[in-house]
Amino acid sequence: MAGKLAMAMALFAIGITTGCQGMSKQASNADSKLDQAVSQALAMEDFRLYYTTGRRPVVPGFEQLAFKELEAQCGVKAMPGTGDTLRSEADKKARSEAYRYAREFNIKMYEACLNRR
Repeated sequence: MAGKLAMAMALFAIGITTGCQGMSKQASNADSKLDQAVSQALAMEDFRLYYTTGRRPVVPGFEQLAFKELEAQCGVKAMPGTGDTLRSEADKKARSEAYRYAREFNIKMYEACLNRR
């Protein structure tokens, strides 16, 4: 019985370790895509910030600042797939991921926008 318990615990530990490594690779891949997008925008001197579409546009990462001020200061561009309508859990998850991506992008881009002068 003790041998079966030890084997089960070992398999569980291996599963946890393997699963976490997969998550780390996904996060690393997302970071690399974000860094690439920021670098490309900077190379083109495109300092526009992403905003969510819908009844009330929001600039992720700068929710407390006025949209019109950010638009005048750096420019804005719509983040695809961020409208008000969510039809499924998959839509909700995709919107959440897009929002996180836009927030990280905007934080990096806003700093570049302020320092461009």
